[in-house]
Amino acid sequence: MTVSELGAPGRKYRGAGPEQRQQQRRARLVDAAIEEFGTRGYRNTTIDAVCARAGVGKRYVYESFDGSEGLLLAAYTVATDRLRGYIVDGAAAHPGTVGTVVHGALTGFFRGIAEDPRIARIVFFEILGVSPAVDADYRRVTASFVDTFLELATPMIDIESVPHPRLRTIATGLVGAVLMIAQHWVLGDFRQPLDDVVDSAHTVVTSVLEGLGR
Repeated sequence: MTVSELGAPGRKYRGAGPEQRQQQRRARLVDAAIEEFGTRGYRNTTIDAVCARAGVGKRYVYESFDGSEGLLLAAYTVATDRLRGYIVDGAAAHPGTVGTVVHGALTGFFRGIAEDPRIARIVFFEILGVSPAVDADYRRVTASFVDTFLELATPMIDIESVPHPRLRTIATGLVGAVLMIAQHWVLGDFRQPLDDVVDSAHTVVTSVLEGLGR
């Protein structure tokens, strides 16, 4: 990028102000990080490779991130937000009983993984064991998936009969079970049919929820 392209502080370039250009660079870097980390792996990818794919100079990484871990966490956030969207949309598309809502949510989740294996690699594997800070974010995001699960399941559960700490423990176990099923499916190169995987996870989740249902 040339000096004339950068322009004076606060000056617009091609209709975009400095903040907008920074946001655009950040978005390109995150997209490139998802591609690189999701295909080559985090530990096999350099910042130079991400910048080359994004078409962004290396110095611009540090205006939005604190380095490669920052890029990984940003890619992880986008990946998990997409998965959460698939879950919520799937549940909303199949209202009704516990069984139909859970089936819709699980179908959205597993279909999203199958349609974009890069997301699965980042969420299930590349995020693990990088550093204590990244591990802490992984735990935070996992807990947020438990929150999403409870938001979807609460209307179908007799909450008064299940103390909240116990309910959250149960939800944590169910989310963990679904994540483990997903990891094994990915490691098996998606050989098991999607419907079989969804039905297996559905059996686990509904067996518990129906025992708590109204």
